Amino acid sequence: MTLIAAEHISRKFNSQIILDDVSFSIQDFDRIGLVGKNGIGKTTLLEMLAGKQEPDSGTITRAKACLIEYVEQEKDEYLDQPLFDFVAAARQDLLDLRAEIIRLEHHLEARPHDEESLQMLGTLQQRFETQNGHTFENEISTILLGLGFPIGRHQDPLAHLSGGEKNRAGLARLLAGKGNLLLLDEPTNHLDIESTMWLEGYLRQLNAAYLLVSHDRAFLNNTVDQVWEIGFGKIDVYHGGFDTYVVDRDERKRLHEHRYRHQQEEIKRLEDFVRRNMAGQKTRQAQSKLKYLARIERIPPPKGEGKGPLIRVESSGRSFNHVLAVEDLALGYDGFPVVQHVAFDLYRGDKVGLIGRNGSGKSTILKALLGELAPIEGSLRLGSNVDVAYFDQELSDLNLSATVVDNLWELDPTADVNKIKSFLARFGFTGEASLKATAALSGGEKTKLCLARLLYYPANFIILDEPTNHLDIDAREALEEALRDYEGTLLIVSHDRYFLDAVVNRILHIDRGQVRTYNGNYSYFRDKSVPVAPAQSAKGKEPAGKQNYLDFKEQSRKRSKHKREIQSTRSKIADLERELSRLEADISLNIPRHDWEALQSASYRKGEIENQLIEMMARLESMEGADLA
Repeated sequence: MTLIAAEHISRKFNSQIILDDVSFSIQDFDRIGLVGKNGIGKTTLLEMLAGKQEPDSGTITRAKACLIEYVEQEKDEYLDQPLFDFVAAARQDLLDLRAEIIRLEHHLEARPHDEESLQMLGTLQQRFETQNGHTFENEISTILLGLGFPIGRHQDPLAHLSGGEKNRAGLARLLAGKGNLLLLDEPTNHLDIESTMWLEGYLRQLNAAYLLVSHDRAFLNNTVDQVWEIGFGKIDVYHGGFDTYVVDRDERKRLHEHRYRHQQEEIKRLEDFVRRNMAGQKTRQAQSKLKYLARIERIPPPKGEGKGPLIRVESSGRSFNHVLAVEDLALGYDGFPVVQHVAFDLYRGDKVGLIGRNGSGKSTILKALLGELAPIEGSLRLGSNVDVAYFDQELSDLNLSATVVDNLWELDPTADVNKIKSFLARFGFTGEASLKATAALSGGEKTKLCLARLLYYPANFIILDEPTNHLDIDAREALEEALRDYEGTLLIVSHDRYFLDAVVNRILHIDRGQVRTYNGNYSYFRDKSVPVAPAQSAKGKEPAGKQNYLDFKEQSRKRSKHKREIQSTRSKIADLERELSRLEADISLNIPRHDWEALQSASYRKGEIENQLIEMMARLESMEGADLA
C-alpha cells in the first residue's frame, strides 16, 4: 500500500533550490535512509512529508491509513511532565480509553444492573486489549531502557533532562506511538553505541515504514534497504544499505561520465562534418546531420560535487615515546568513584578510542586528563614535550556573537586575513561563508569551525570528544583521512563505529566502572568482547518487579519458540513417514522388477528417510522431555 506520494514537488529556500520537480512514493514497510550534505534540504523534506511545510508547487498525498510520527523539536510545553508520562502521551488514545474504562467500573460499582454501561464496558475492554493496552506501558519502559534511561529516571521531569536527553525522550515518544510511517532526523545523535545497536534491532522488527536522516554509516547499513540521495534538486534512489549505495553511486557516476564524454565526442565529430561540408558537394548529407544534431537528447554534464573539506592535522613535533601513564586511577565526585582501578598507557603515535555507555565515566576521565578533576586515588602523568589540544563536543569554545573569520582570528590577531581565510577554506568556509555570524551556523558548520580552531596550532596529543557529531558523510571521511595521516597521538571518544574502525588501533572500553583494553579497532573489540545488556546504567538498578516482568517475557518467548520447534519437528516426521510409505509401495508394487536403476534409487532414498526418521524422533523425544520452567 502506498502511504504517501509526492508528485512534481518543488521547493526553494531563498535562492537555494531544495527540490526541483521531484516525484516519489513511500510504501508500507519501506525502510529508507536519506543522505546528502549538510544544508542540502533533508530536514526540509521531512517537514514537508510531515505537513509542517508545504511545497512551492506539486502535491503530496497521504493515504487515509497513513499515520505519521515525527519528533517535535520544541518541548517547552512539556517541561513539567515526568519523562514516562511525556512518552506515554504518544498513545493518548489508550490513556483516554483506560480512563473511560475506570469511570465505567466505578459507575457499575454503584449501579451494577446498568445493562447499557455493562455492555459498553465490555466493548471498551475488548478494544483496549486488542490495541495492546495492557502491555503498552511495559513497552514504554523497554523503549526508555533501550535508549539509556534507567528505571530510576523514568519519573524525572523533562525540565531536568539535558538537551541530548530531551532529544532521546522525543525519539522514545516517536517509537511508542502508533504511526505506520516514522520520520526520524538524526536518531543516533546523543545515543551511545549500545543504545544505537538496540535501536537498530528495534527498527528491524518494527511493523512500520520509516524514512530516516542519518550520517551514521554503520547504522544505515544495519537499518535500511533503500538509500535516497538528495542533491542538485533531485532525489536518486539506490537499493541496499550504505555500502551498496557507495558502490552503486560510484558506478552510476562512472557510466554517466562515460556516456557524456562519448556523446560529446560524437557531437563534435558531427558538427565538424557540417562545418566542412555545408557549402560543398556533401551539402545534403551535412543538412541531414544538422537535423540529427537538433534531435539528439543531450546528456547533461556530470554534476560537480563541489569541494568538500580538505582537513589536515599537523603535529607540533615528536613527543617523548611515553605520552601518558595512568596508574590505578579512581575518579568521581564528592568522594564517590565513577571509575576506579583504571590503568593504561599511551605511546607516541597511538590512536585510541574511548568507548562506553552514556554516564559510564568517559567525560570524567577526560576532565582528569585536562586537569579539571583531581583523582580520588592513583595518578596520571603526561610525558615530556607533550602539547595537548582538546575538542569539546559541547562546542563551548566558540564565540557565538562573532563571525566565522573572527572566531579564528582571535587565536592569532597579528595574522594576515588572507592566511585566516585560506585556513578556513580547508574546512569548507569559502567566500561569504567566512563572514557569516557563528550563531547562524548549522550544527555541522559549528563542528567544523570548532575543529578549525582546534587544529590552527599544531599539537602532538589531541583529545577529541565526539568530533563527528553533526558532520555530514563527506566531512567525516575527510576527518578520518586526516587523522589516519596524523603523526601524533590521539584519544577519541566516539559512538561512531564506522569512524572508530577507520581511525583507531586500540579501544579502551568502560564497563561498570572498569576500563579494559582491546588491541584493535572497534570491529576487533566487538568480536572479542562479551555483550553487555544495554538497558541499565550505573546510576540505578532495576526494581524486582520490572526484572520479573522481563524474565517472564523472555521465558514466554523461549516457551513459544520451543513449542514451534516441536510442532515443526512433528510435521517433518509426518512428511517423512508419508514419503516412506509411498516408496515402500513403489518398491513392492509399482516399479517393474527389471527396472533395477529405479529400484536401487528408491531403496537408497528409503534408507535415507529411515535414518532421518530415527534422528527426528530422537530430537522430538529430547524436546518433549526438556524442562523450560
